[in-house]
Amino acid sequence: MISALFPNKQYSFIQESFLQCISDDVLKIIEEKKTVLKLKKGQVLFHEGAIPTVIYILKQGKVKKYATGLNGKEHIFHLVGENRILGHHNILCDETYSHSAACLTDCIFYLIPKHIFFSIIENNQDMLHRLLQNISHEFGVFLNNSKILAQHSVRERTALSIIKLEEFFNEDTIMNDGIRLSRKDHSNIVGTSIESLVRVLHDFKEEGVIEIKENAMLIKDMEKLIGITNVI
Repeated sequence: MISALFPNKQYSFIQESFLQCISDDVLKIIEEKKTVLKLKKGQVLFHEGAIPTVIYILKQGKVKKYATGLNGKEHIFHLVGENRILGHHNILCDETYSHSAACLTDCIFYLIPKHIFFSIIENNQDMLHRLLQNISHEFGVFLNNSKILAQHSVRERTALSIIKLEEFFNEDTIMNDGIRLSRKDHSNIVGTSIESLVRVLHDFKEEGVIEIKENAMLIKDMEKLIGITNVI
């Protein structure tokens, strides 16, 4: 994952699709019980502190998961791509949402009532196993990101974020269209101000590590970028 040069799955936003192990019978249940929700880029799917009543299957688009601090600043700790699920953590522990989720692009969701979700996983061990794998992976990514935030410089964190984002945004594409993410969201992933992020990106551009054009960022020197991360 991430790159053949950087095989560190514990940092990757990408995880196995929850839907890959679904049987035809379960797919039929989902099709019969689902509600379709379409949201535009920037709209919030659910808010921290709200009571969960459904799980969300992201059929199209990309979503950010974030927590908000006392100053209103977002900390983006995970990104979610197509055919993954959201909202399941807090339904499983019967708690209010511990974070918020919002659309990075226009999105289409399937909403599945929680009693249907529980029925599905209770009667399908493969899906339950996949669900536990996904939760464990996301927890590991969260812990590693916390360590990076505490111990690495803004320059190192920015380099790592670019590698992760390049993999995430080009997971399902043949051609590398680059990273298309606002500076605000990118800075909230890195854990720094927009101004500091812009300075680091300018340095990377001057060093020939990245290229920025038409609102997209492309990696030009992956080996050098990996070296800057200081994680391997």
